[in-house]
Amino acid sequence: MYYCHQHSAEALDNHLNTIQRNHEQKSQLEERKLRNDAANEEAKRKERERIFQEEKARQEKAQKEAEAVKSKAEKAQKDALEAARRTKEAAEKKASETATMFSGEAFGSITRGTAEVSNERKGTGIKIRASERALIIEKEREQKFNELVEKNRAIKSTKDFRQYELQIGRHIRQIAGTREIIRTKANELMKILNDPLCPQSISIAMFAKKVVSNCESSAANFDGTVFACGQVIVHVTSKAPFAMDLLLAEFHKACILTVPKYVIKSESGLNDKAYLKMMGYREEDGKLESQDEFLGRLEAYMKLYGALVQTEINGVRNLHGLEEGWAWLARLLNFLPANIYTAVALEAFIKMAGFALFRRYKSQFTKILDVISQHFVSALEARGDSKLNPIIMKLKFYLDTNQHREEPEGWRIETSLLSDIVESEPRPGYYRY
Repeated sequence: MYYCHQHSAEALDNHLNTIQRNHEQKSQLEERKLRNDAANEEAKRKERERIFQEEKARQEKAQKEAEAVKSKAEKAQKDALEAARRTKEAAEKKASETATMFSGEAFGSITRGTAEVSNERKGTGIKIRASERALIIEKEREQKFNELVEKNRAIKSTKDFRQYELQIGRHIRQIAGTREIIRTKANELMKILNDPLCPQSISIAMFAKKVVSNCESSAANFDGTVFACGQVIVHVTSKAPFAMDLLLAEFHKACILTVPKYVIKSESGLNDKAYLKMMGYREEDGKLESQDEFLGRLEAYMKLYGALVQTEINGVRNLHGLEEGWAWLARLLNFLPANIYTAVALEAFIKMAGFALFRRYKSQFTKILDVISQHFVSALEARGDSKLNPIIMKLKFYLDTNQHREEPEGWRIETSLLSDIVESEPRPGYYRY
């Protein structure tokens, strides 16, 4: 009996212990689960917080970047408007100043046949009529030209580059007034100027020389291509700025009226032949070309010069644009005498550039046309030379029929599609001359 009670007590004790252990284990499991759940929830909370902070930082960064872009765009727009305003004011000021020059005593040089002498070569009987500023600019271009000639002389002594000269000449001769040809020729010329096998100083000099010499071979039918040629020049020189200085130097060598300047011969000075050669007449087999031949070349040079200065293409800078054309007109009328040479130069120039000058300068340009009519043409008529009648008639026709209000023949090319004509970029160091 005692044994049975003892066994029952032990069994009860074991059962209670088992229940207690199970309870403790269950409590531990539940406690562990609660800790794990809490840890997981904390981890999720931290992850959500991290994502939130990252998204917040991203949005703040994006907002700052957007504000910076907006600020930059606003500044660029403001700068562009300010630059346009300054450019307009400068152009208007220059036009006003030039218009002031075209009055009163400034035209005594035309009506009386005596102009201010900017330079005189002592002992030669030669006087140069030109504005002092024009002579300074001409001298600077001449110096750059001579420096390049010396540099190229050393290079040419070791290698023959005639194949490049032939290619450049061919492309220039093939320029025509169509969008496709202008694009092709501009690109081909840039490829040659960027060719690593031909030094840039060589190719630029060839380009300038061939452009000017093309006036001579194309004088008979130059009107059909002159504006297209002007566009190709502007595209090429916008990529190779030094080429413009070389081109203008070549112009001045071939035709002094592109400066503009004029040589005055005193009675005791040079003989007629030497004087005419200084004016630009060419000699072949000991004989000078005729006046008609010389005037034909002069007209072609001035047509291309006029077409060049009036060329305006969106996105492409003309390094010798309308401002320079305006200055040329002022200098010719203020400092040079009215004669057959200056008359041919003037008529060819305004025939090409007058339309664009009128669009830019409006009433200021019409005032200049009035001056040409009242002073320059009158001075020509006062000479009483029958040889002047054809050019006087041309000038009167231009003035009396308001040709400056009409597009010149060949002027309208599909230029709006040509802003990206020249795709090839210059090589590093291209502008080091």
